Amino acid sequence: MLQRTNLPSTRRARAAATVVGAVLAAGVFSGCSAIDGFLEGSSNEAPRDENGNITEASDADAMAVEIGDCLDIAELENQATFTDLPVMPCDEEHTGEIYAEKDLANGTYPGEEDVTNEADTFCENEFETFVGTPYSESELYFWSFYPTKESWRQDDRTIQCVLESEQPVTETLKGVAR
Repeated sequence: MLQRTNLPSTRRARAAATVVGAVLAAGVFSGCSAIDGFLEGSSNEAPRDENGNITEASDADAMAVEIGDCLDIAELENQATFTDLPVMPCDEEHTGEIYAEKDLANGTYPGEEDVTNEADTFCENEFETFVGTPYSESELYFWSFYPTKESWRQDDRTIQCVLESEQPVTETLKGVAR
């Protein structure tokens, strides 16, 4: 199960909202996914083609989303916690896309403030490369998934950046320059 802070639901000042990436230990995630998979006959993996692109809308394990995956952010608006994320092919109507990720260095947990600062800095720096326009000039938003103290103990080191559009789109947001 993932826990999150508030996602941006309306156009706000240019402060990135942050989503808590992995609140519970990876072992708990694996346990939930394994139980779900056993009960439902599925591993909560998004169906993908040979190039790794999602081929149909589904709920994917939150720890299995990848760069380029498109999301339905609206489905997350009223949830405080979640184990799955609503993913879909980028040619279907969506409002979010994973656009960058990085692993933090091993060692002791740097603290939530340092992790969120690093996530915000990284995601803002990667924004222009992906979108094609600086964040300060864009109509799009970003937020991130990031490790918590609890998930750090289970070797979670990944920051993932999520691009969000207020209006649904039916294409990747890569290079849209808006």
